[in-house]
Amino acid sequence: MKFNILISILAMVLVAGCSIPGFEIPGMGVVPGLGGTGLEIISFTAEPTPVYSGRTTRVVAEIENRGGTIVEESDACVYLTGSNIDLGGGTDYWTGKDADDKEEVKHFDKDMEPENVVRGTPADIERFSWTLVAPTLTPGQTRQDVFIIRVYNEYSSGVNGNIWVYTDAEAEATKAAGRALKTGTFTPVSGPVGVNVRVSPNPVVLYEDENEFTFSIDITNNAQGTIYYKPGLDYESDDPDLKLDPETQLNNINVAVYAPDLTIEECEGQQEIFGGRSMTLVCEVTINAGTPDTFKSYLVNVDVDYGYYSEREAYVTVQGRTISEQPEEPEE
Repeated sequence: MKFNILISILAMVLVAGCSIPGFEIPGMGVVPGLGGTGLEIISFTAEPTPVYSGRTTRVVAEIENRGGTIVEESDACVYLTGSNIDLGGGTDYWTGKDADDKEEVKHFDKDMEPENVVRGTPADIERFSWTLVAPTLTPGQTRQDVFIIRVYNEYSSGVNGNIWVYTDAEAEATKAAGRALKTGTFTPVSGPVGVNVRVSPNPVVLYEDENEFTFSIDITNNAQGTIYYKPGLDYESDDPDLKLDPETQLNNINVAVYAPDLTIEECEGQQEIFGGRSMTLVCEVTINAGTPDTFKSYLVNVDVDYGYYSEREAYVTVQGRTISEQPEEPEE
């Protein structure tokens, strides 16, 4: 009964052509939705602006889980950078007012849950803030600086479904009897990187003694962030190594295909998405037991693992004044 309910919900979504966040079926836990961009910076502000040298500006970011799966706190972090920033430096730079404000990297306090449409609970939102002291400028000088906030985290996107394979004789007999050939279907697991499987023709029709065919995996960056693949990155560290190698890590992903009755070649392992937007992999498939006697469905699951970061900017204007010209700063 639970399975039938799940299939009905998925069918309505597919027919409607829309996407839903993660939802929960009793006894089955959270089921990934069909869309979503994952952790998203929904607001980023720096106020007040303009600000006098030596006075403070409050930098605030709000991040929401708009994906379809839970993001564990150990798999994500937030990073603040920008122009003329040295949070632990001297008065020539934007500096942190207190000890907590001197940390460029901050961490999530909990696992970030997506929206749950069955329970009616909203997506988790976490707020990060810094109180920064404006740099010293020459009296009369004005300068605009930019703050940049980034959220880094690990993702796993993919699809699961089945591929139908017919012998040519079975396909002809089915069509002659007025029945439709069964076609493969795939359900996506949401994330900022979309994954789709294409089978052509669908279904696969093999002739005598044939046991090989191909299918394609389309991988697309559906959001505006950057893809990377850096196994072992410690997001919980106070100083995580966020540097990315442009040849081996930037725009890289790892692809794994699970198909117990098939041998898959040419489309697994670490792959580079040139330009960071989209790519297509062609999988060469061999049926382990040979061509079926009539027709058969084969399970295929595709998992794509990667890191992803997105960013937003906020601008603030600094004005240089002498101490006597600066108004008193209100107490917090």
